[in-house]
Amino acid sequence: MPAEKFLYFGDNLHAPYGNRSEEEIRLLACRAFGKLAKYPLKAAVIACNTVTADAAALLRARYPFPIVGVEPAVLPAARSGAARVLVLATKATLRSTRYGALCARCGNTEIVSYAPERLAAAIEKNIFHRERLDLSKHLPRLKCGAVVLGCTHYIFFKREIEDFYGCRAYDGNGGAADRLSFLLRGGRIEGDFCQNIGIADHQNINTNICSKKSQKNSKNAPIFLGMAKNKNKKVFLTFSYTNKCS
Repeated sequence: MPAEKFLYFGDNLHAPYGNRSEEEIRLLACRAFGKLAKYPLKAAVIACNTVTADAAALLRARYPFPIVGVEPAVLPAARSGAARVLVLATKATLRSTRYGALCARCGNTEIVSYAPERLAAAIEKNIFHRERLDLSKHLPRLKCGAVVLGCTHYIFFKREIEDFYGCRAYDGNGGAADRLSFLLRGGRIEGDFCQNIGIADHQNINTNICSKKSQKNSKNAPIFLGMAKNKNKKVFLTFSYTNKCS
């Protein structure tokens, strides 16, 4: 979407949200969207599985612009042919009705759900010192045919998690990006512009692959907002422009 301008607000002060109560998550999400809604938005993306699970419906009822969520890519992982799928996500995501509905559509595939309580916080803390993070202290040891990264923090260590389990890891980033692009082109879903956004089957896209075009096009970089805008900008530049492509 090279013609679009992007704003990014990260609530680093209260992150991660995954171990908070549903009430807290909704309150924090509404505060964040209150800051974003001051701008003339075409659409917004909830770049958090936890907030999508607990607050997406509330936010869509409150704001006039379409809101895209991101959810665990359980369906494509189940459809990969894996007999057992491990879903790594926060407590809040795993307890949600939306997650239960996704798992109910997986047929005979065994879904194993696990919440690494301190992993998101550890990634947040060591984002510029990746070698300090020992994944073996956070991940369960079991055999599986596919892994679902149900928290956007985990995607920073996607390759390492794939190596740990010896199988492919799936995430919802590609599906959310495709849905946003579809809406910005004027697409509608089931006749209602704002309903069910973010619930569709996620595309099977490897988000580790860097785009050479985006590396060269720094003009499309987001405008960062909030108290942690400098850190978030540094993370964006580090992982968008300097990572080696798969």
